[in-house]
Amino acid sequence: MGQVTTETPREIVSPFNGPVEIGLRALCVLTTAFPAAYPLQRLVVFDYFLVHSDDIEGGPEGLHPRTPHRGGEILVRRGVIQQGLGLYESRGLIERVYEDGGIYFAATDKSADFLDTVGTEYLERLRDRADWVVSHLAALNDTALDAMVRQHVGTWGAEFATESVLWTEELS
Repeated sequence: MGQVTTETPREIVSPFNGPVEIGLRALCVLTTAFPAAYPLQRLVVFDYFLVHSDDIEGGPEGLHPRTPHRGGEILVRRGVIQQGLGLYESRGLIERVYEDGGIYFAATDKSADFLDTVGTEYLERLRDRADWVVSHLAALNDTALDAMVRQHVGTWGAEFATESVLWTEELS
């Protein structure tokens, strides 16, 4: 007979590409941009370029592998980023800013100190990419950023489809 417990079962949450990691990535971007605040959609795009910085010509090596159809990632990140922002907001590291244009998110005065206490190679590379993303993309207005994404979203990762066709032809 199984053991009886009175503990409430906990949902196991993966730290990879879940709210913990994606929220940390957003925190890095917001800390770099401090005191600027960004809307959710801009954070979604910035998160994509944070991990796939090599999708922009001249960008640094991406933190994540260049997988097939990775451009589609940008379409499914919104909900997880919202959860990640909420997680770090609940810890006082991100704050919501209500402006005429909607809801924006910003780092707090505690954010940089928190990131300074976390000493990992991945976080160091993440912060470098956040510096790069903010310095290269923050000046673009929302229309220009949206146009860039719309122009390329179908091509990021499409090189694998071409390689697949060539590979099939070679085998024939």
